[in-house]
Amino acid sequence: MKSLDKLSAGERAYIVDMKNSRLCEKLFEMGVFPGAFVEVQFNSEEHSSIIVKINGRTYNIYKPAAETIITNTVHFEASLN
Repeated sequence: MKSLDKLSAGERAYIVDMKNSRLCEKLFEMGVFPGAFVEVQFNSEEHSSIIVKINGRTYNIYKPAAETIITNTVHFEASLN
């Protein structure tokens, strides 16, 4: 498991836990819950935030907040269709 800020662009993961109650509340209001699928669009050490896609929507999350979101990375994708 890794915190969201440690994922690289292109990595995909599921949210496992959210440690920041204020951020957690805000994400809940936007429909983001533990178990949501996350794809990192942009993450660079030079920038103070990362860009992720969650449930088809794009979010810009500051790194200190992203440090509090715990994820479990996905190494493959399966489709039953």
